[in-house]
Amino acid sequence: MGAPTRARHRLAYLLTAVAVVLVAILVVGVAVFGWWRPAPSAPPPTPLPSLDITFAANSTEEVESLLTTVRPYIEPGDSFDLVSGSPENSTLSVPNVNRWAAELRDAFPGHPIYAHTAGLTHYAEMAAGVGTNVSGILYDYEPGFEPEFTFNFTATLSNFRNVSEIAQAYGVASVGYPVGRPILEPNLAVYGWNYATLAGTVDALTVQTQTYCKAGASTYAEALSTVLGQYATEGLPSLPEFQITIGNATTTLPNGVTAEPAYDCAAELAPLGLHSLYLWWNEGALPDLLTFLADIGRG
Repeated sequence: MGAPTRARHRLAYLLTAVAVVLVAILVVGVAVFGWWRPAPSAPPPTPLPSLDITFAANSTEEVESLLTTVRPYIEPGDSFDLVSGSPENSTLSVPNVNRWAAELRDAFPGHPIYAHTAGLTHYAEMAAGVGTNVSGILYDYEPGFEPEFTFNFTATLSNFRNVSEIAQAYGVASVGYPVGRPILEPNLAVYGWNYATLAGTVDALTVQTQTYCKAGASTYAEALSTVLGQYATEGLPSLPEFQITIGNATTTLPNGVTAEPAYDCAAELAPLGLHSLYLWWNEGALPDLLTFLADIGRG
């Protein structure tokens, strides 16, 4: 029994020696020759050309985030859009809008502040009640948001002219915020929507194009190019603002996207000659909002 035992011991010593040598070789290889290196991290996104961003906010929590967490990312040229009573069957609170506007004015003097609501009734109430911190009011125009909504373009033009008259009577700018579905949806082409013609009825236009960003950056660019083509045909000197929504179905924003696709859509703006962006988001999407702002070169 002694001989086999000694043989096993010699084999164990030999295997141990081999293991020690292999470990030594690996240590030297890693330290001297760099045999193993961690996989390189992805490079950060390339900062985009400067964009003037309109930040929407429709709650005290969102306004508070703009005043605190988002504040380092807000730049000169940005503006704010304070939403209440949109859709029209929701509660309109002009005092809330005035309070939010005062807080934002104190924090960001010189930045334009807008109000935002749906329906001609709410629009008139908002125009009559907003304070001097608010320079204009957006008219949210989309299915289910006001009783007067229709895809009939002649009637739509009439609604927008009514909004413009209300705004003018109270000394604020009228900003149309129409649905973007007629831009590319074939079944709506019969209505003959022309966003340049619509823009001629109000002081400015912000188009709801978030669903196209969700479909992808190329679809987003196609939608924007279609509207810009209408503007070029009409020879309008001003350009509309287009929307990206940051969020997803779990944040109650089913037409929203996360930071990366939002960046991809925003990258389509400058090549089209656009230098502004309307940004909708909510508290659930705050981490993606901050990531997006950092990715485009802010903060």
